[in-house]
Amino acid sequence: MEDKQYLKISLFLKKQPHVSDEFFHKHWETQHVDVALRNKTFAAKARKYNQVHITPELREQAKAFGVPVMEYDGIAEVWFDSLEDWKEVVSDPAFVKEVGADEQLFILAPIHVQLSYDKLVIPENKVAQRNVTEA
Repeated sequence: MEDKQYLKISLFLKKQPHVSDEFFHKHWETQHVDVALRNKTFAAKARKYNQVHITPELREQAKAFGVPVMEYDGIAEVWFDSLEDWKEVVSDPAFVKEVGADEQLFILAPIHVQLSYDKLVIPENKVAQRNVTEA
């Protein structure tokens, strides 16, 4: 049986210059999530929500690889059944008002977006099995 394929919305975030890294990450992880989840449309339509936190230390470590490093402080990843569901969320007046107001406290506009889907090619259990058999 084939797994359902969800649309993944990736939102690339930069912190506002006047907020600390600590404030950005803590606010995003706690208060901002609460604001989003209180919205009925978001809560009903979002299938999965993940936050990728990027610290200045990790960004510096990445530069050691000698390739360009994206200058973002975080990436919000949200999965939906369809593009229509995402459009419904971002056109919900309550979502726009409440989430938008909270974003102004810590996120620098504009937010960059990417649409994609995940294709899991090595499931976690397969990696664990491979490591056990190689030991």
